[in-house]
Amino acid sequence: MDTVQDIDSLYHRHAVTVQRFIYRRVFNVDDANELTNDVFRVAWQKQQEGTEVDIAWLIVTAKNLILNVQRGSYREVRLRDRLKENALLTGRPHESGISAEVGEVLDQLKERDREILILAYWDGLRGADLAKVLDCSEGTASTRLNRARQAFAKKAPAHLMGTSGASNARDAQEEV
Repeated sequence: MDTVQDIDSLYHRHAVTVQRFIYRRVFNVDDANELTNDVFRVAWQKQQEGTEVDIAWLIVTAKNLILNVQRGSYREVRLRDRLKENALLTGRPHESGISAEVGEVLDQLKERDREILILAYWDGLRGADLAKVLDCSEGTASTRLNRARQAFAKKAPAHLMGTSGASNARDAQEEV
């Protein structure tokens, strides 16, 4: 298969996940679409150089491109922050796929726990891909995910977890 077919296939499999990942960080559909296109442009270039590109590589590249944009323009960062505040005041954007109630619990968590839960449950990353994005071993990623689940379960209302309040954390532990 040639590089054009490879990147086309990669795009069709992962573009939505990459776009959602970016949108949750920039809070602007146009910027998210543009950055998503940039991610796949870089992926195409890297594939031509022989780099193996997978979902974890795409997410890491997206993170790096977002950081470049944030470093490059103070005004853009301020705008992103204002948009984020607006999204929190008016409820989470529909595109994120996060219910308001789940979003409230996520907002109570440490950034590290929130990030791994979103990567695992909204972006669908598991095992080696999750570890690659987090830049750690699979075992460490699994442990971090387990701890994040426990933290979420402790803060979540019983009806959200589908359990009695006292058993939330224990049930989250058993799911692992």
